[in-house]
Amino acid sequence: MKILVASDSYKGSLSAYEVGEAARKGILEALPAAEVFNSPMADGGEGTIDALLACINGEEKEVAVHDPLMREITAKYAVLDDEKRTVYIESARSSGLPMLAPGERDPMRANTFGLGEQIKDAVLGGHRHIVISLGGSATNDGGVGMLQALGWTFFDQDGEAVGYEGNPLLRTASFSDDGKLPQLQDCSFSIASDVTNPFYGENGAAHIFAGQKGASPEEIVKLDGGLKRLATLFEDAYGIDVQKVQGAGAAGGIGGGLLAAMGCKMQSGVDTIMGLTSLEEKIKEADIVLTGEGSLDRQSLMGKVPVGVARLARKHGKKVIGIAGRIDSGLRELNEHLDAVFSIQTECRSLEEALQPEVTRVQVGVTAGQVARLM
Repeated sequence: MKILVASDSYKGSLSAYEVGEAARKGILEALPAAEVFNSPMADGGEGTIDALLACINGEEKEVAVHDPLMREITAKYAVLDDEKRTVYIESARSSGLPMLAPGERDPMRANTFGLGEQIKDAVLGGHRHIVISLGGSATNDGGVGMLQALGWTFFDQDGEAVGYEGNPLLRTASFSDDGKLPQLQDCSFSIASDVTNPFYGENGAAHIFAGQKGASPEEIVKLDGGLKRLATLFEDAYGIDVQKVQGAGAAGGIGGGLLAAMGCKMQSGVDTIMGLTSLEEKIKEADIVLTGEGSLDRQSLMGKVPVGVARLARKHGKKVIGIAGRIDSGLRELNEHLDAVFSIQTECRSLEEALQPEVTRVQVGVTAGQVARLM
């Protein structure tokens, strides 16, 4: 029997690779003759690079960049050993909310300059196929800071160049791309994101996400106005109305900036990772597929790993089983995608205890082993 484990991470506990290894060990204890393959998955956000490098030969590249408050840091991106030498950049590694202390969170001051520095380093290094994952940003600058790092110049109402400190979106009245990095025209860019919000408006980047990043109601209105103004500038310069593109509001509007100024293609995060890791080919060879994440709930239905994996498994007539730290037992829609779902919890524990990596590792192994025995 061939069993494929293609799980996301259990956030706050185990990485996707560690979940897969725990499940593999549990399955082999139950079925020593089974062939078990671990293909870690992610949806494009935090932990994606680790999942990719567990499946694909490649390397991490370090680069000096700036964090959302323009402090010097070191960030990493992945160079995959595929035919195109694809570069995978997690925007959260330079512009992410977890990089700031709770008291530092302020989208009126934060920017995406560091993400632009990551992209610039990859391009100057000769790479021409770049995937950028959007998620977990601390910013709401429409990608203006990122574009500044790549050579765009933004001007205020007096025609003065906007500096690099703070959120440049709030001061932008016009821009020029005359100084942009010339090598960009030879590059192909893709966006990995599962956010479908528009650029601005009541469901846009500012109104839906800026509050979580530290903005007050009054500041949210100002940020939304800045995004609306920027959308007009983008349409005038590039003929693209980013407001009409689903997902342009991802990561505080970085999606819209990439789409308009750099011609990026928007892709589902989980679909991107499944493609890069050749998951469909692995599923074809498997008899049973195990997938999961920390919590199987309504959010799982919105483009997350378990449903993405299940969709591919069902396409090829494979049984697909979900295991997770917790299950939303009232959500019957899960079984429209997964043949069965199981919680790894076997005893009454506090959340703190249940999240301990060693506890999770044992429970994943026990549950996967029991599923294997049943099969």
